[in-house]
Amino acid sequence: MSKPEISVVIPVYNQENYIEEAVLSVLGQEGVDFEVIAVNDGSRDRSGEILKKFSDRIRIIDQENQGVAMARNKGVQNAAGELIALLDHDDLYLPGHLRQAVEFANQHPEAIVFYGNAWLIDSAGNKLWVQKSAPRVSLESLVIANPIIPSSAIIRKILFAKGEYFQPRGPADDWDLWFRALELGPLLHYPWLGAAYRKHPASAIHYNQLQAEAWVFKILEAVFSRHPELDEKVKKQALANAYYESMVRFLAAGKGREARSRAIACLGRDPTNFKALTGLMLSAAPQTIIEAAVSLRRKILKWLA
Repeated sequence: MSKPEISVVIPVYNQENYIEEAVLSVLGQEGVDFEVIAVNDGSRDRSGEILKKFSDRIRIIDQENQGVAMARNKGVQNAAGELIALLDHDDLYLPGHLRQAVEFANQHPEAIVFYGNAWLIDSAGNKLWVQKSAPRVSLESLVIANPIIPSSAIIRKILFAKGEYFQPRGPADDWDLWFRALELGPLLHYPWLGAAYRKHPASAIHYNQLQAEAWVFKILEAVFSRHPELDEKVKKQALANAYYESMVRFLAAGKGREARSRAIACLGRDPTNFKALTGLMLSAAPQTIIEAAVSLRRKILKWLA
């Protein structure tokens, strides 16, 4: 059997409503030699049963529930390709993505990670807007915000060969890896829309808000320690954005008091963050007003896309 040009790793946990569509979006890729490795991370719903429908076309690895980081690592460890493509269990690849990814990687041997923009879709698969990622990544920009949508990422396997695997960091485990990858080589933006990123009530972004916040600050603390060359202005911006993102999570969960304290913390470090000021005002509003504001924002973003 010939070695695949690229290996697709899909960590799977309790996504019976979406996993079949995700797998089919990979199997429909053309013009490239690929393999698919689905790691069933102790699913308690029908996800494992659905995966078995494709057992003649994909590799399935079953394990006890260990979290998405360890499921990704298991897939990587069993991958034969020199390029690793990530796909979350509820996301999709768009036609032609893997072929373009291999071609682009061959044209840019200096880069260790490739990433791009993605369509944001709802639970029914309707396109909402294009989720844009930063066109360039530096240490300074990465510490301020994570620009990479995991399902858009293509990683050279050499990164893992150097021992830089995913670590359990809640919803920030990919961000943590990008810091370590950047220390080994460039992270490069590609120009096509390759993936669709699904947002729905059961998606991974809805981690416990306090746990998610704690992991973000632990990662920042570690990066600040490893990189004393980062100046205080960048550190302030990074902390301000971390508080802003935490504010958004608390607002989405209907926790106004917690959102308010994070908005104040953000503004204390970056008084020019008008989005945090808007969040501060929304934090005192009824949940129906917050939901209406979120709905209006989505409509505007979809129109702009």
